[in-house]
Amino acid sequence: MKKTLLLFSVIIVTAITVISTLNTTNASSSLPPNGTAGAPADGAGATCTGCHAGTATQTTGVISSDIPASGFIGGTTYNFTVAMSGAAAYGFEMTPQTASSNVGIGTWIAGTGSSVSGKYIKQSAKKTGASATWTFQWTAPATATTVTFYGSFNYANNNSGTGGDVIKTSSITYLANSTSIDEDAISNTLISVFPNPTSSVLHIASPSVFEKGFIYSINGSLVKTITETELINKTIDIAELSNGSYYMTLSSNNKTSTSKFVKN
Repeated sequence: MKKTLLLFSVIIVTAITVISTLNTTNASSSLPPNGTAGAPADGAGATCTGCHAGTATQTTGVISSDIPASGFIGGTTYNFTVAMSGAAAYGFEMTPQTASSNVGIGTWIAGTGSSVSGKYIKQSAKKTGASATWTFQWTAPATATTVTFYGSFNYANNNSGTGGDVIKTSSITYLANSTSIDEDAISNTLISVFPNPTSSVLHIASPSVFEKGFIYSINGSLVKTITETELINKTIDIAELSNGSYYMTLSSNNKTSTSKFVKN
């Protein structure tokens, strides 16, 4: 009987320890919750301090990209990097918004070790060591809009708890290249679509093999992610779209082409 009680006690203690470990975070090994990237329009700029002790401080140099000084071009995909150092473990969350609106702008494409959840991109698992780097991509909206990328970054001590972690916030703003809204800029000889206008199906006339495709409304909102089957067949079902003008972006070998079409 004593052995049974002792064994039962060990099991209970072990279970409590495991549950306690799962409920503590230090540059969370799981995905951080949405809405903690420090964007002003997201709950007064909520950051990772909601789960981690301390006060968030501003920093620079964490976020970088290959968007040129002239600004991004609508429908083009750009590379982003998050680089952190000086702690034992690291985690982050970013979102592309404006200071006054919580609507996500453009589309994230996850890289190794990152995950996309709507307008947020974040670590899929914490990184440990002297430094940590994540690379991923962002596809710009079809129409010209100034975008600020807000981020909250956890520099953790990796002690299986939330105390002692350092939360930093950072942001970087990019202007849209004004030519991105010109008709000449969005036309691309690499692809053509037909029929245009169309009421239900859009065909792609191109020898290229496309890896990703998106359709945006005239104001830059993502309205359809083109399926792999549609990309292979180069036939896209747009019957569910409302009548109006749209932009379609197709990516192949890290190059993105944009075409405009009309649904009627």
